Amino acid sequence: MVFVNHYEHSLDSKGRVVLPAKYRNSLGDRVYLAPQDNSLALYSEAEFQKVTERLLDLVHQGELDPMTRRGFAANTVEADLDTAGRITIPSRLRAYANLTDEVVVNGALTYIEIWDRATFEQMDDQLTAVVQEQFKAGGKIN
Repeated sequence: MVFVNHYEHSLDSKGRVVLPAKYRNSLGDRVYLAPQDNSLALYSEAEFQKVTERLLDLVHQGELDPMTRRGFAANTVEADLDTAGRITIPSRLRAYANLTDEVVVNGALTYIEIWDRATFEQMDDQLTAVVQEQFKAGGKIN
C-alpha cells in the first residue's frame, strides 16, 4: 500500500474527517493516530506494527531513550473508520496539530499525514523545492 497525493477536507463539529476513498481501501477498519512533526500520522494496523517494531529495536539498541517508547504509546490512539469513511480525531490530538476547520490529508507513502491546512500551505513551496533539489543533485530518489 502506497499513499500519494493530498486532499483538502474539513473537520466536522465532532472532530471527524472523511478520508479519501483511495486511502480508505488500503487502510482496513482499524487505524492508529499519532502526533508527528506538528501534524498527525495515520497508520494502518500493519504499518503501525512495523513502526512499533522499529521503535522497540532502536530502544533496545540504546539509540532511543525508553521515554520515547512510552511517550509514543501514551499519545497514540486507536481509531475506527465509520461507515462514511470518517475517523474521529480526539481533541488533544487536534490541539497538538493545531487542527481547526480546514485540514489537508497527505499521502506520505507508507502512512497518511493530517495537517492544518494553513500550515501545510506554508510548507508546500518548500516541499516542491526540496524534491527538485534532490533530483538536480542526482539524489537517489528514482
